[in-house]
Amino acid sequence: MVSFTAAAGLILSGIVYVQLLPSNSPQVIGFLVAGFASLVFFCLWETFAPLKAPLAPTRLFTANKGRKLTAPFIVAFVVTMFYYANNITFPTMIAVYFTSATTPSHIVYLLAIVQGLGIFTGAMILSFGGKYFKHWKFQLGIPITFMTLFGALLATVTPETLGRGIAFAFLSSMFYGYAQYLSIAYVQFGADQTELGIAGGLAGVARYAGGAVSVTLFATVLSVCQSQYANTHVIAAAEKAGASPSVAKAVLAALPLGAAALEKVQGLTTAIAEAAGAAFVQSYVHGVR
Repeated sequence: MVSFTAAAGLILSGIVYVQLLPSNSPQVIGFLVAGFASLVFFCLWETFAPLKAPLAPTRLFTANKGRKLTAPFIVAFVVTMFYYANNITFPTMIAVYFTSATTPSHIVYLLAIVQGLGIFTGAMILSFGGKYFKHWKFQLGIPITFMTLFGALLATVTPETLGRGIAFAFLSSMFYGYAQYLSIAYVQFGADQTELGIAGGLAGVARYAGGAVSVTLFATVLSVCQSQYANTHVIAAAEKAGASPSVAKAVLAALPLGAAALEKVQGLTTAIAEAAGAAFVQSYVHGVR
């Protein structure tokens, strides 16, 4: 348990530190190497140590060549990763692409419930229609395929395509709602009745570990890509609109802080603000993709 917890903490710390340090930094590499070493130690301990009550019995993962539990465990892990990825991308779009300080609150609230409605719809379709559709393997594979497809298509959304963003976010969440509950059930089917507690615990590990990895990974990618794009393109756009290098840097520093901070920049003109603001929004488009 200690080695697994240490592995998770070290690996996630290594991913997060990429936001602060270069990816080839000894500190980043050290976190990742130590984390994966701890994970390997945990696997070896669970496999070869004479434990009376192992947390993750090897026999469950090797049953039926991994088809009984290992494959559903991986599916549950990946499905949750995609959900949390969308929980970063679409809210970012709402905050940066589609709303501002002057947007009516009810519009913001309506956009915020798109994903929740999608999950609810998918869960209800599974609950009431699953027993009639049958063919459970197809019921799991098809929603995962479309969840991935529409989630990936969110990369095509721009500030000018609100409708497309709503549609893709809803559809991806709907198929997630269908696949998530079914994948958890499949994990629990991978053990005998006497070991349902272990299977349920592993299902929880798949769900929450997938979420932790996804949030850490996608937040890091978004932050790094967005900041790199902004550092070059926002300054270039501001200077092209007539800003001096010092004013352009001040605008770049003020943009993440909002309109109030931007108004305090000395030498700012409407043309500079519009050009830099447009480039700043595009930096998020680049980061989300």
